[in-house]
Order: sequence, then structure tokens, then C-alpha cells
Amino acid sequence: MTDTSASSSANEPVGPLADRLAALAHLFAVPVRDQAILTTAGVSLSQEAIPSEDDLAADHYRILSHDVMPDAGVFLEADGMLGGSLAQHVYAWMTAHGFAPDDRTRSTGHMVNELGFMAHLLRTGAPDEAAAFWHRHAAGWMPLVMLHLQRSESAWFEAMGSGLAKALDDIVALAPSKKDASNLIPASLAGADLDLNEGRVGLARIGAFLAVPARSGLVLSRSRLSQLGRAFRLPTGFGSRARIVEGLLRSGAQYDGWTAICDALIEECDTTRASWSSAPDADQWKRQWFERLAFTRATLERMRDAEDDENIGDHSSDS
Repeated sequence: MTDTSASSSANEPVGPLADRLAALAHLFAVPVRDQAILTTAGVSLSQEAIPSEDDLAADHYRILSHDVMPDAGVFLEADGMLGGSLAQHVYAWMTAHGFAPDDRTRSTGHMVNELGFMAHLLRTGAPDEAAAFWHRHAAGWMPLVMLHLQRSESAWFEAMGSGLAKALDDIVALAPSKKDASNLIPASLAGADLDLNEGRVGLARIGAFLAVPARSGLVLSRSRLSQLGRAFRLPTGFGSRARIVEGLLRSGAQYDGWTAICDALIEECDTTRASWSSAPDADQWKRQWFERLAFTRATLERMRDAEDDENIGDHSSDS
């Protein structure tokens, strides 16, 4: 198991940044209230602002497990699942550079392992390789985790997101020229796989599309979906995020909230695009995400403006 705790590395290459990345990995792994580790991670919080042990543990589970897991597979795989070919490629890269990811309790692509890998590369004198890992892979999904943390409704995790953003900015500064769109991992985002012109698309399929970041470009956490449901007084149901999105759409259609829900999801597209605009040097990925968000926005506009379109399916039952 790779040690992700904060440690002193004064004699190691780019030691302070390596320590920050390792400390951040530790924060993603377990709830941490120790002020020294928070300081090493670049998380600026007063002691008074640190939640109680129980509250922090509850938030850690909610935000980093129940809501959306910070794992490359969740954001980049076509089905939004862990593992798969993406994890295999990342594992091969890590082990080729002498890093053994902790894959007993989490996927190779989990934030804990990917931050730990970049820290390892810095400590072993390979800052160019760390920058290449950012540009070719991590830049394709970590900005979405920062957006998720910013909207977590927790000052602790918002501060953690700011610390992560600063650390990734510093990774970029190591070798900002390491841009090569020809060897990204994955090579490109999965296809959207949604066509409203198909007969009886159905809300279940639309929900599945919107819930998978690689297909819709959106990060719809369980908490965010609950917020939307409360805002419009609409039940969302339970189960997977895809089922919750479907339930939200179905409730909107049944209780005169269809237009409001579509408008809210369109706003999600705009918010996510703005987040990408300010992401640390991820230009080779931004074009793909911008195109996907534009597709999703156009799809939602059509749904909003054509609620009774027979191709969009029966609001009362799966098609």
C-alpha cells in the first residue's frame, strides 16, 4: 500500500509540492482534522471551522462516496463505472514508474492513487512525467472533482477543493509545454449515445445519459439532484444517480415542473462550462468537454421546448 500521509521531503526533488499532493491524497482517503496535515495539503481552515469528528466523517462519506466517487472511471468511462480499460492503462503507467497503487480498497484511477502517483514522480526526480500525467490524463477529469467540491455545501471540502486547485496549478507550472492531444488516456470521450429522433427514447435512457459525465458532460451528484428536487418541490426517488435523474424528470412532467427542471439542467451545462474555462491548463481536454456540453445543452433545450414530442417517451412509464 502506498503511503499517502504527509511527510518531510526536504532533500527530495520538488519536495514541498510532492508533500502537498501526498497530503491531499490522504484527505481524499480518510477524514482528517489534524491541522498540520491540512496545512501541508494547502487547505486553509481555522481550527474553529473544522467540523467535529463525527460530522466530518459523515460529510466525507456523503461527498466522496455516496454523492460522486472521485475516480477517473466515474468521469471518463462510457458507463461511469470503476475499472475497465482506463484503469488498466493508468495501472500500467504507474507500475512502469515504480508506483504500486492501493487497489485493494479503491480503483487504480481513484484520486488517492493518482495524486499519490504524481507525488511519487516528483519524489523520484521525474517532474516532466508528473506534468505529462496531468496533461494526458488527470486534466481530463480532476477539474470536475474541483467543481463537485466547490458545490459540496461544506466549507471544509470547499477549502479542500481550493487546495487541490492550487496544487494542480503548480503541477502545470513544472512543464507547461507537455501538451500532446495524440496520446490522451482515454483517447477521447465516449459517444453521447442519445438521439431524440429515435422512436420512444424514454426518460430512463435520458436519465442514464445525463448521469454519466463522459456522455453528458455534467456532474450530477446525489446531493445536487436532491437540491434541485427541493427547489422545485419535486420527488426524485432513490437508487442510482441515473434513476434519480429519471425520477426528477418524471416528477417534473407529472407536476408541471418540466420546463423548470430542463432550465435548471441547462444552467448546469453553463456552470460546468464556466468551470472548465478556469481549469488549470487542460486545453487538450476542454474542446471535447465543451462540445459534449453544447450537445447536452441543445438536447435539453429541445426537451424543454417539445415536452409532448412523441420521441421523448412516455412520462408515466419506461419505454
